[in-house]
Amino acid sequence: MKNKIKKMLVILMVLVAISPLFAQGSSEKEKSNSDEQTTLTFWSWLPTTIQWDDMVEAFEKENPDIKINYTRTEQSDYFEKLQVAMASGTGPDIFGLSTGALVNRYATFAEPMDTLADQYIPGWKDIISSSAVSECISNNNIQVGMPMLVAGMDYMLYNQTLMNECGIDEVPTTNEEMVDAANKIRAKGYMPVAMGAADDWQNVDWFVNVSNQFEPNAVYQAQEGKRSFTDQCFIDTANAWASLFTNGVFQDGALGVVTYPDARDQYFFDRKSVFFATGSWHVGVTSVSNTELEGTAIKENNDVIGMTAFPQMGPNEFRATTGVDLMLGVNKDCENKEAAAKFIEFMSMGAGQQIWVDLLQGSPVANTIVYNGKVDGQLQQQSIDELNNYNSNAIGSRKLKYPELEKAIVVAMQNIAAGADAKSELEVVEKVSKSIER
Repeated sequence: MKNKIKKMLVILMVLVAISPLFAQGSSEKEKSNSDEQTTLTFWSWLPTTIQWDDMVEAFEKENPDIKINYTRTEQSDYFEKLQVAMASGTGPDIFGLSTGALVNRYATFAEPMDTLADQYIPGWKDIISSSAVSECISNNNIQVGMPMLVAGMDYMLYNQTLMNECGIDEVPTTNEEMVDAANKIRAKGYMPVAMGAADDWQNVDWFVNVSNQFEPNAVYQAQEGKRSFTDQCFIDTANAWASLFTNGVFQDGALGVVTYPDARDQYFFDRKSVFFATGSWHVGVTSVSNTELEGTAIKENNDVIGMTAFPQMGPNEFRATTGVDLMLGVNKDCENKEAAAKFIEFMSMGAGQQIWVDLLQGSPVANTIVYNGKVDGQLQQQSIDELNNYNSNAIGSRKLKYPELEKAIVVAMQNIAAGADAKSELEVVEKVSKSIER
């Protein structure tokens, strides 16, 4: 009996002695697991906050070892913030970009996406649209990012309920019809078209799109120095733009208003305007169950919303201009590029891409993704079909290649809207164009 008690005491003493080791081992394992989780910073203006909730939940469920810290900034402020951060070496791991001039500007900051994808996303070239990828390649042949969504311009949302109240039977399809509709709308106390004319992208998109109605493809020739920006087709484009302000088609003070959130929320969503100038990415608002409408006046009033092309301004028919609406780049300084590549794959061809497409944020870049969302708006299917048809028959790209040229057009368009002479302003644009080394 004494021997048994002695053995038990020995066992207890051993257990007491080694128990801290078990505790220490458990603690180190938990610490190790914690240390194994990678955190990536992500900056962009898309996805929206509402869209992001579903995306990040799905991504982190698939990749529990990766955490994404997303910072969303409205597009009107985003690029200035990104430029400062990148230049100072404090930029995010992953960042959103639009195509055109920004591709060349950020090529020096980005990890070459094709090299990264070849290493971590096998087979991506067979899935992602090659034409979309081509828009993400800089002049020195660097693929700066992966395309996420394709979108078209120039379109407008319309409130059918308010149109009926204002005595407008059909959506305006020409400038003359729009001016007539604008007069009827203002007589009822509403604003006609909510336009964020303070946004650079709106100015450039409108100029590129509508110039094709005065002379198809002239703007693409001019950006290469093969045409002059003082040619009549561009003067006509600029004067057509000015007429939308002088004829009261755009809301009062449009030059001082950004598209998001102001033109959208304070005018269109708040039932103060009948139309809203935007891109095809906003067709999801035609669905009554679209989460973006929650808490808005048009939702509370059960208004019927549709989307169509902006009225034809020139002698040639409306043709959409399209392009990659968003691409994601990976910072050269990102410390875990494999984790970043997993996020890029998720967003471009995985569940993140599916969420976006089902929300009608844009057309998919992956051939494995199709729309699986529901159609519950009276004008939703009609609007989707119209925009898909326009986008698939686009005349050319939304964006121009050279940042200094786009900036010159923005300044000219805003000055012209404020009353400046179109030809004089376009002479400045042409001077900038001649200074570009092509």
